[in-house]
Amino acid sequence: MRQQTKPFIVERKPSRKSKSDAPKPSIWGRLDADIAQGLQDQRDGDQQVMDHAAAAGSDDRA
Repeated sequence: MRQQTKPFIVERKPSRKSKSDAPKPSIWGRLDADIAQGLQDQRDGDQQVMDHAAAAGSDDRA
C-alpha cells in the first residue's frame, strides 16, 4: 500500500434539522414516567421506615 502524501480532512456539516431542547416523547407514553414516580415513592417510603426504626432504636440486623 502506498503511503499517503496529503493529510485528509473530515468535515462535519451542521444538520439541517433544528435541535429542540425538549426531550423526545417515550414510545411507552406516560407508563415509564408513572413507573419511575412509583419507584421514587417506594424508595421515599422505605427511607422513612428506616429513619423511624433508627429513631426508635430498633436493630433489624440478623
